[in-house]
Amino acid sequence: ADEINKLSDSIKKTQPRMFPLDNLMLILDREVQSLLNANQLTKKSIINLIDDFKRRLDSDLHALTQTSIEWIDDGDFIVIHSIEETIENLIPQAKLKGKDFKILVLKQDIITTGKILKILGENNIEFEVIPEYDLVHYFGEITKLFIGTQSLTNDKQIICDPGTSNIVSECHIHKVPICLFLKSLKFSHYPASDQNIRKNSYKDECDGVEYSYSIHSNDVIKLDLIDHIITEKGEVSINDISSIQEKVIAQ
Repeated sequence: ADEINKLSDSIKKTQPRMFPLDNLMLILDREVQSLLNANQLTKKSIINLIDDFKRRLDSDLHALTQTSIEWIDDGDFIVIHSIEETIENLIPQAKLKGKDFKILVLKQDIITTGKILKILGENNIEFEVIPEYDLVHYFGEITKLFIGTQSLTNDKQIICDPGTSNIVSECHIHKVPICLFLKSLKFSHYPASDQNIRKNSYKDECDGVEYSYSIHSNDVIKLDLIDHIITEKGEVSINDISSIQEKVIAQ
């Protein structure tokens, strides 16, 4: 039990918090304590719990992917900027179902953009790549912005990859529908200030001028900027967020 507690604590202290693992660790803590109280804690019982977690994650991802396909229409020109698990599965599945759409990729670091392009290329999906700052020239063409998140906090904010905040703001101003896809296990019972967002700082130099350079691990975005919140159970209202958060770790 001590080793399990150490594992659980270390996962819950990651920077930033890792969801859905963070919620799964809370469920694990509760179940382990219950098994201890009943004197039934064994290696096999722990393996069974972990297997249950794996099945739940796979089931939720499959359900979310199938639900999300409905949000792609023929003729869509969809903006994506980072590679989230849901979008990674959603885009190819929509193509397989015969949806006719195009993707606008906002170029990020070479690793992230490379992963996106590999997925699009392997699935014969039409796409165009532009720098993020060039998005302003496409607001007469794009139809939707698709994003994922690391977590949805209990003060109704989402924790996303760096750069997402600017893109969401631009699309919100230009009234481009913003669709957020996430498993309900990513609904956090912590506020945004408690998500362990990491600030990285280091010294850099340019033409003999040395300066401090800082970057945060994640963006924080207000949920009321999002037009559609889609989970494995379908679209949910922002007014239902609190009740869903309460149910997540009670399951």
